[in-house]
Amino acid sequence: MANKFQHANLFEVSGEDIQITYSSSSFAGPPLFSYRDGRVNRQFSGKEIRSVKSEIGELLTVTLEQIPDLRTMTFTLILPVVTVLPPSTGTHIHVPGITTTTQTTIAGPLLGQEKTYTLVNLKGTAQAVAF
Repeated sequence: MANKFQHANLFEVSGEDIQITYSSSSFAGPPLFSYRDGRVNRQFSGKEIRSVKSEIGELLTVTLEQIPDLRTMTFTLILPVVTVLPPSTGTHIHVPGITTTTQTTIAGPLLGQEKTYTLVNLKGTAQAVAF
């Protein structure tokens, strides 16, 4: 019997008080992204999860907070392609996450840096599951 490798479709990672669960599909169909830290606990699905494929991996971005005339905070998870042999309990992965804070104002452009970044190293598992 030949082994059949698959790309992981469920990722569970954490680090520095941040916990992320991402599945590229679900029983209902659309992708799901769960973000939790010390003050934010949000669930995202479908088009609320912006995905861009790049040379460094798939960039998955969600908007955590939008306060008009103050700031917008987003979180971006960088996921590489992970190949696994199902069924398994998962392959260990180490990936970066970036929180971006964008200063906003109705008064026009701000003087200085508009965006600031906080990098977090996340580790956890990637696995292939049937939805």
